[in-house]
Amino acid sequence: MSVTDFKNKIARRIRDAKSQGVSADVMKYGLVNLADIALNFDQPQTDEEALVRDIWNVADESEKQMLAGLVMRWVGEPMR
Repeated sequence: MSVTDFKNKIARRIRDAKSQGVSADVMKYGLVNLADIALNFDQPQTDEEALVRDIWNVADESEKQMLAGLVMRWVGEPMR
């Protein structure tokens, strides 16, 4: 999956959640949990993926929440 495809998929999921009334805080919580699962149960395929995993593993909960918020902004779905 390309970065553009990934970005579009996340944006669609966030829009779907918003349309169902899911709050930004709940979405961030979900993104953090998804990242925890993905980064701890899947082996990195590239050096960049290994770097992301290592950064995630040293981040505290507030930093993970901040990163989840950045992902939401990156895909063009501002938190409201």
